[in-house]
Amino acid sequence: MQLIGHINEDQVMALYLGELTNDEEQRMHRHVSDCPGCNREFSLYREILSGVETLVKQMGGSRTQLLRVAIKNKMREKQIYYEFMQHPLTGPLMAAVTARGVCMIQFTDKTPFEIEELMRTLQPEAWIKRDQLLTAAIREELQLYLQRKLSRFTIPVDWRFVASEFQRQVLQLTSRIPYGQVYTYGELAKKIGKPKAAQAVGQALGANPIPLVVPCHRVLASNGKLGGFSGQPGEEGLNLKRRLLQLEGVRWPGKDKQLTRQAELFADWIG
Repeated sequence: MQLIGHINEDQVMALYLGELTNDEEQRMHRHVSDCPGCNREFSLYREILSGVETLVKQMGGSRTQLLRVAIKNKMREKQIYYEFMQHPLTGPLMAAVTARGVCMIQFTDKTPFEIEELMRTLQPEAWIKRDQLLTAAIREELQLYLQRKLSRFTIPVDWRFVASEFQRQVLQLTSRIPYGQVYTYGELAKKIGKPKAAQAVGQALGANPIPLVVPCHRVLASNGKLGGFSGQPGEEGLNLKRRLLQLEGVRWPGKDKQLTRQAELFADWIG
């Protein structure tokens, strides 16, 4: 195997399976010691390999074939791919996906380094890479939604950045609110069987890692005012929440005014 540039999965598997020459192995170790990025990736691979060997022995069969399959499956669980996009309504956006689905969306102008550091803070063992191809599906759906050509996202959701079971329950229920309809924090609390938890529901929505796909902008304060928005803080976030509701056709009387409660906007959407 010819070793060129940064390490990759095939090279680490070749090392672990004893398929590298002594010279190739030495060159890999020299590169890893001099390259912080590869050093981090190499440590992650070796951590995975230490657990996979036991699994392979239990399964029996061809060690090489089984080991390669097991490593690839383990790596897919840890891989996060992200990319940026731009739209006049929202400004700059970042979307991140895994093999399970979309895991993070941010309205942000952060640099790739800042995005990767953020995700590593939340999930230190993740392997994070900027990738246009693997994020193409979610970016296309976001564009179609923002162009009023998509009313329901089809991308599955990966809940890995959701902090608690309660927050996941709130977000999963919120993801079922139909396009163009709104609900209140209090009504959402009642739907999950905790009528006094309106404030906790608001906090769970405020930490929503996947806005738009999980449409927390469709949940308002009990007095019909906007409440908060997880996408952006302060007045800028409220303006964006208002624009998203207007995009979906929710009738809005004007800035800082209450949204008149209308029966058609509060359908019994969970049956």
